[in-house]
Amino acid sequence: MVRYAFVVLCVLATSARSAEIFRWVDAEGHTHFSDRRPADAEVQRLVPEAGIRPDRPPDGTESAGDVPSLGPYRAFDILAPTAGAVLIQPIDTLDIHLQLDPPLLEGHQLDLVLDGRAIAIASGSTQLQMEGVGFQTHRLQARVRDARGTIVAATPSHELDLRRSTPPGVLP
Repeated sequence: MVRYAFVVLCVLATSARSAEIFRWVDAEGHTHFSDRRPADAEVQRLVPEAGIRPDRPPDGTESAGDVPSLGPYRAFDILAPTAGAVLIQPIDTLDIHLQLDPPLLEGHQLDLVLDGRAIAIASGSTQLQMEGVGFQTHRLQARVRDARGTIVAATPSHELDLRRSTPPGVLP
């Protein structure tokens, strides 16, 4: 009996290891997971291949674009949305409020980095709205560049989750 249980356990472990999970986002922005592959779905790994990876790199190993620094400014930070925020709203718009003291110096350019893509803020405004960003997890950072394009100040990166709200009585 023990021998049969061992064989069954080995077969089940092998079949579970070869299973694949697929992930896709529908037209309404909802994320779905399934064991059946629909069109344009991506494979999701459930178990890391080589050990555990930390969410943040160890101290002193952050990428140069993610290191917070004030540069010539007394204060530079993202006031809203806050880090780790879960925003539930009907449209995929981000209202962003920055703190910059003193105001943007002459020759400096304000950039907003959303999911690794830098967007120049021509007016240098510290309150802005981004439309059509998508219902998903985002990484947000603000940077100031000098006239040569060198980053002179940067905020810490904020990760936030933007989710679509559903009307009462409607199941997702």
